[in-house]
Amino acid sequence: MTSTDITSNDDESRQVDESSPLLQNGVEVAGDVPVSSEPPHAVPLKHKRRIIVLLCAFAFTMMLGDNLQPAALVQVFEDVICDDYYKTNSLPPSSNGTLPHPCKAQPIQKELALVRGFQQLVPIFPSLLCTVPYGLLAERIGRKRVLIMSGAGVFSALSWVLAVCYWRFASIRWALLSGAFLFLGGGDAVISTILHVMVTDTADDAERAQIFLYLHAADVISGFFGPAISGPLMEKGHTWTVLLLSAGTLFSGAFLLTIFIPETLNLRKRSTGHSALLSDSSSPQTTDSPRSESPMPTKLSNSIVGEVSNLLSPLLGVLSSNRQALLLLLIFSPQTGARELFTLIGLQYTNAKFSLSYARGNVLLSLFQGAQGLFVLAILPLITRLIADKQGWSAWARDRLYAIVSIASTASGLMVIGVAPALVIEALGLLLVAVGSCSTGLLMSLLGGAVRPSEVSAVYSAAHMLSIVVRSVIGPVLSALLVKGLELGWSWMGLPFVTMALFMAGAAVASSFIRAERATEFDSE
Repeated sequence: MTSTDITSNDDESRQVDESSPLLQNGVEVAGDVPVSSEPPHAVPLKHKRRIIVLLCAFAFTMMLGDNLQPAALVQVFEDVICDDYYKTNSLPPSSNGTLPHPCKAQPIQKELALVRGFQQLVPIFPSLLCTVPYGLLAERIGRKRVLIMSGAGVFSALSWVLAVCYWRFASIRWALLSGAFLFLGGGDAVISTILHVMVTDTADDAERAQIFLYLHAADVISGFFGPAISGPLMEKGHTWTVLLLSAGTLFSGAFLLTIFIPETLNLRKRSTGHSALLSDSSSPQTTDSPRSESPMPTKLSNSIVGEVSNLLSPLLGVLSSNRQALLLLLIFSPQTGARELFTLIGLQYTNAKFSLSYARGNVLLSLFQGAQGLFVLAILPLITRLIADKQGWSAWARDRLYAIVSIASTASGLMVIGVAPALVIEALGLLLVAVGSCSTGLLMSLLGGAVRPSEVSAVYSAAHMLSIVVRSVIGPVLSALLVKGLELGWSWMGLPFVTMALFMAGAAVASSFIRAERATEFDSE
C-alpha cells in the first residue's frame, strides 16, 4: 500500500517548497475551497491504526534482535579474548584459588571492557555523517525505503561481528569495523529518527506522546523477552544459537516486516504561497501556482550543500532563539546512555563483583526490562488516569512533571547500583532505573511542543544524533572507569555507575528549569 491509497483526495495536487521541512502541520488542497485552517487529519482512523501497529511491530522486532545479543556477545568476546591471551601466556596454577575461572584474569577483563566500550563508539561516525543525507533521501524516495536500508545496515554490522568471532581470521578488535556497514542506512540513529517522523506524519499532536511511549514499550517488552529467551539457551551452552537467532530476527524486521509498512511521506503535505508544484504518479499536475511550470530537474540539480543548509536552517534558528528547546536537547542527550548503561557494562560488573554468570545475568536484564514495561504500560497510565486527569493537568505540565521524576529516579537507581553491597540491592537499583526509563519519550513530546511544527523534524533529528553521540562517547569512557574500578578493587567497581548517577543528577536539576507551561506562541500552530 502506498501513501496515495491512504490520502482522502488522491486526484488533487499538492504544492511544497523546495526547502519545506520534512514534517508539516497543515494541509491545503488545490481547488476552489481552501481548507488550510483545518488540522491535518487526512489519515483515516483504520489506516492510521494499521500504520502505528506496524511501526510498533517493526520497532519490537529490531529491538528484540538487539536485546538477544548483550549477554551472548559478552560471553563470545570473553571466550575469544581468553583463547588469544592464553596462546601467549601460561594458565594460572590450579592451586591458586584467587581466580574462579582462567578467563577472569585482569588482562582479559580489561581487554573485554575496552572492546565493549569502543564498540559503543562505532555508531557515532555513520550517525554524524549519514543522518542528514539519509533524511534528504527519505524526502526523495520515501521513509520506507530508507528504513529498509537502515535495517540492512544493522543486520550487516552484526553479521560482520559474528564472522570475526566465529572464524577468527583476525583479532577481536577487527569486530569494531562493523561500523563501516552502518554507513548503509545510517544505523540506529536513522531508524529511530525515521520511526518518529513516520509517527508524526501519521498521528496528530494529541496522540503523539502516547505513541512515542508505545514505541518505548516495544523496546522494553523486547528487552524482557530477549534475555528471557537467551538466558536458558546460554545455560545449556547454546550461545551461538542465541546470536544466530538475533541475526535472523534483524533480517525478518529489515526485509520481511517492512514489506507491509505503508509509505507515509505524502500523508501530510501543505501548500505555501511561494511553493513549487510537485506531482506524483497518481496525481495530475495543475497550473494554479505561478511556479507550477518549474521543472523537476531544477530541484534535482540543487547542490547537496544547499539542501543541507535548507534542512538545518530551522535547527539553527531553534538553537539561537529557543532556549527551552536547547535546554530540552541537552537534557535529552544522556538519557539513552544512562538507561542502557547496565546493558553495556552491567553484566561484566555483576560478574566481577558478585560472581554471577553471564547466562544468569540475563535474569537481571529481564527484571529490568519487565519493570520498564510494567511501569510504562500499566502504572504510568494508571497514575495519569487517577491523578493527572482528575487534577486537570495539561499534557505539557503532566509530561514535564513525569520527566523530572523519571530523571531523578534514574540518577538514584544508578547510584544504588554503584554502591550496592549485595546483589539484591543492585536489583533494587535496577528497578529505580526502570521507573525512570520513560524519560526519553516524555522529553521528545516536550521537545515537539516547544518548537513550531515546521521545526519538529529538524529538532528530532538533532535530538537523536546528539543522543547517539553522547551514548557513543559514554561507552568507552565508562568502560575505562570500569577497568579502573577493577584495578582498584571490589569497593571501586561501581565507579562508572556512580559517575553516571552524578551526571544524571545534574540533568534532574536542569529539568526543573523547563518552562511550567507550553509557550503560547506555539499553541495556535
